[in-house]
Amino acid sequence: MIETKAMTVGLTIIELVVVLVISAILSSIVIPNYTKLQVHAKYSHLKQTAYSIQMAIETFFLYHGVYPDLDSIEALLDLLKQESLIKQIPLNPFTNNPLSSSDVSGKMTYGLDSFHDVYTIEVFDQGNESSLLLLSN
Repeated sequence: MIETKAMTVGLTIIELVVVLVISAILSSIVIPNYTKLQVHAKYSHLKQTAYSIQMAIETFFLYHGVYPDLDSIEALLDLLKQESLIKQIPLNPFTNNPLSSSDVSGKMTYGLDSFHDVYTIEVFDQGNESSLLLLSN
C-alpha cells in the first residue's frame, strides 16, 4: 500500500500579519483622500445651490421689478418657495437641515443693499472660516 501524507491548506500567522499590514497601509492612504473628496463634493453642492438661488432671485426680479428686501437666507428661501421659484428649501449638505444663516458648517447668507439695489449671497466653507463663493447682481 502507498501512503500519502495529508497536505494542509491554509495561511501561516506570518502571512496573515503581512496581509493585515498591507491592508492597513492601503487604508491609511485611501481614507483621507476619500474624506477630502466628500468635502469637495459638499462644497460643489453648496455652490450649485447658491447659483440656483441666484437664478430664482433674478426671476423674482423679472416678475416684480424689485429684489427681495429680506435680511436672512431663511426668509428669502421661504419667499422663493411661496412664489414657486424653487420646489423646496435646499438642505445644507454638512448638516442635512434646511439652509440657515446660523449653520455651524456650510453657512449661506443673503443681504440686500436697497439703496443701491444690490444683493449678495455668500457661501462659507465647512467651519464657516472662509468664503467659498460670493454672488451679487
